[in-house]
Order: sequence, then C-alpha cells, then structure tokens
Amino acid sequence: MPTSEYNDKDAGRSLSPAMVARVVERLKALADENRVRIVLRLKDSPSSVSELAKVLGIGQPSVSKHLAILKQVGLVEAARQGTTVHYAIRDRSIFELCALVCDGVSRFANEQHEALRLNH
Repeated sequence: MPTSEYNDKDAGRSLSPAMVARVVERLKALADENRVRIVLRLKDSPSSVSELAKVLGIGQPSVSKHLAILKQVGLVEAARQGTTVHYAIRDRSIFELCALVCDGVSRFANEQHEALRLNH
C-alpha cells in the first residue's frame, strides 16, 4: 500500500493511507445488494433481525452476518430492548452517499440510452 497521502483537491483535504483504507472498507460493506436493502429498510425505523429477515425475504443467519459487517464499519448500531436487539442507522450520511450514487447511475443510464438512440 502506498505511504503517500491522497490529495482530494475537490474536497480540499488530504487523506492518509489509513483513512483511504477505512473509506474502502465502508464502500466494500455497501457493495452487497442485501446490505443496501437492509440500510434502506432501516432508514425510517429500527428493526430486529427477525423483522428484517421477514420483510426482506432473507434468512436470519444471513441478516445477522450482514448487520455485523454494517456495524463493524459504523453504519448501524445495535440496542437491546428486553430480549430483542434492534438495529438502527448510526451514520445517516449514508443516505447522502446513496443519493449521489443513484443520481450518477441515472445520469449514466440516460447517457447510454441517448448514445444508443443516436447510433440508430
């Protein structure tokens, strides 16, 4: 891994190699369809593993594994309520990132569509 800092001129700051590694870790945590679905489901209210499994149609062991990954990178947090653990979004800035990515995906799809129309 390079030891020099990454300089993001647009953002006006430098990122150390350790910070770049953490950013990559967080992005990797989101590089799974089920984890994105879990995050979106938790946007409005906390849920238990069993609630998420039922609503999303994913097995409870799989939901638990995905939540552990999201928790490890600081995107969700867990709170025990009696015998049930409820998971909630810890870092709501994730939704700003989702909006940026969705906008980029839409723009790219529109550009591709326009390019195909021009080629015919």
